[in-house]
Amino acid sequence: MISIKVCTLAFVLAILSLLGSPLSNTSDGTYGDVEVLRSRMISDILINQSFIPRTRRYTPTDFRMASKYQQSMDGDGGWSDVDYLDTDNFWDPLQALDRILVMSYAFHNKSDDLYQDRVLLTDISRAIQYWYEVNPTCRNWYKNDIAKQIYFNVIALLMQDHISQELMQKMTNDLTLEPSMTGSNRTLLSVSVLYRGVIEKDPQLIRDGVAGIMQQVKVTTVEGIQPDYSFHQHGAFLYNGSYGHNFLRETIWLASLVRDTRFAFGNEAIGVLRRYYLDGTRWMIWRGTLDYNTRGRRVGRKNGFKLDGDSQLTVLDDLIKADPASAEAYSTSKKRIISSLPQEVEGHRHFWRSDYTVQYAQHYFTSLKMCSERTIGMEMDVNTENLYGYYLPFGLTYIYQRGDEYVGIFPAWDWARLPGVTSPHQAFPSKGKITQQTTFVGGVSDGTYGISVMDLQISDTEAKKSWFWFGDRWVALGAGISSTHTANIVTGVNQCHLHGPVYLDGVSLKDSSQVVDKEAWIWHDSIAYLMLQGSKIHVQTKEQVGNLNKIYGLGKDTIYRPQVFSLWFDHGVKPEGEEYAYMVIPGLGVDELKGPMNDAIEIIDNSNALQAIYHKGLGLVELVFHKAGSSKIGGTIISVDKPCLLMYQMKEHIITVSDPSCKLDDIRVKFMINNSVQKSIPIELPQGADAGRSVSITTS
Repeated sequence: MISIKVCTLAFVLAILSLLGSPLSNTSDGTYGDVEVLRSRMISDILINQSFIPRTRRYTPTDFRMASKYQQSMDGDGGWSDVDYLDTDNFWDPLQALDRILVMSYAFHNKSDDLYQDRVLLTDISRAIQYWYEVNPTCRNWYKNDIAKQIYFNVIALLMQDHISQELMQKMTNDLTLEPSMTGSNRTLLSVSVLYRGVIEKDPQLIRDGVAGIMQQVKVTTVEGIQPDYSFHQHGAFLYNGSYGHNFLRETIWLASLVRDTRFAFGNEAIGVLRRYYLDGTRWMIWRGTLDYNTRGRRVGRKNGFKLDGDSQLTVLDDLIKADPASAEAYSTSKKRIISSLPQEVEGHRHFWRSDYTVQYAQHYFTSLKMCSERTIGMEMDVNTENLYGYYLPFGLTYIYQRGDEYVGIFPAWDWARLPGVTSPHQAFPSKGKITQQTTFVGGVSDGTYGISVMDLQISDTEAKKSWFWFGDRWVALGAGISSTHTANIVTGVNQCHLHGPVYLDGVSLKDSSQVVDKEAWIWHDSIAYLMLQGSKIHVQTKEQVGNLNKIYGLGKDTIYRPQVFSLWFDHGVKPEGEEYAYMVIPGLGVDELKGPMNDAIEIIDNSNALQAIYHKGLGLVELVFHKAGSSKIGGTIISVDKPCLLMYQMKEHIITVSDPSCKLDDIRVKFMINNSVQKSIPIELPQGADAGRSVSITTS
């Protein structure tokens, strides 16, 4: 009888030991939720391999290599081809962690030949032990405090019940104890807190990890999700395609795991994440491409050359789980990325918090990146990344049709002749955060059409730059281009991969380079460029050569030799009051350019005071008032009492206005028809976080 009691007590104690939590945690079911979360996380690792989006930026994980990694280990538990003493930003020791992860995965994978293999278990322990004996350290804090933990989160959870307590404690101690920092970095650190809480079976640590992430799930005017659903990190810097992606990936992954538990997200938080993707990031995905303008300094990394749209697929899977009410929208978005189709959105959006504009049609996508005193334009030479990207935020316009127009082109780019940018033709390395101190930078949008504007003042060069968006086409105007710089001043129109023939005024371009001094149209890759005003127009098709180290500074010095199509204006040295005007019409065959192509467009003015275009077919007037003034269209005179952007739908009598400076309280618009004052309309402008947002009213 005594032996039975002893056995029963031993059994109970064994069960409690496995549960590893005081009985006080079981009264409200919290501990049961901890076990649910642990089970989901292990299944997520083994079935969904959810860690891959986090690790693949450092080293590609190959699950077929567990046996080879095991066989190639040295007697001390290390690998001779891994430089454990490396401190470089590429940080070679991460390869060792990837191998330990692959071996740990194989040990748990029932379909693997090494499943529950005792020799493999010994080798995993030796590899972990060697890591802590060597204690690798990187110069980049991020690799030490975040990247390393991304691997150890998974390894520790998988190996918890199989390796010595001593090694387990070392790994657990390496995981984050409490959330810190902001934005995406805080999210990743909070995920590590969550893993530690699950491993230690500590509900409070789990709550801390969830709270660290939840604190970021809000609309804010500091770092994080902005009121226009762009994302800021490292200050007022657009980062939906990098840090913002990491934030959403980790946050919605957690939301899908903790659903239906006491750690679950509330409806309000799920709603913020829903709008952030559907009203924000979704507008930045074209076919399989994540817009390069949203990736920040990542264009200076080799792994930033990829299309990257597929990075959203795991995010969408988790959104479907966490937000089933919107599953159809997420499923459609996922299918369109996989099938390389445009997203189910169309029209024009200006993200007023980020000086960023997109024009989204079903046959092309154009994005525009600007900057002002309110935003950060670009990060330069951060961990030697993006050394030559100084001009990236000053009007860069990517033009996508297939989506691959710029893949891998960056090492060979002429970095002083970027699409849409007016600058001295002189590339140079730079360091730190860059922007400009102009205030008149912004956009106006009615959801279908719009205007973007940027006062440019960089490198001893200034200009008034405007873009007019009309759905199937857009027009760019430049005025007042002046400079004291000693280099030629140029305005890029495009610089992309050469894809097929190039035509100049209907004649196939035979020479690799040509200069035109008159109004002309150029056709390449189903895009017509109508050069309407300006100085010398250069058309060039040739091989451009560049190396990766020039723009990245680390790693293998790979040479790139793409064939490149380039189109640009040359304004000469020290121009005064120069101008340009061009129209871009994507989706046209060369045989469709037989007649006049600009009949629908009338340039009303292109000056320092006013830049304005009338689209006759749409009955739409688009006006950039750089100062208070008037503009006449036919028998109608439109006047404003302050600088602003204004669109007028003449048929529907709808005006849409915005204040690019984000400083005005109101604007008064007057309409005079046939010399008689018709209306005087006061318009109150959005304030605070909404300053710069568009306002539409009906005048009739």
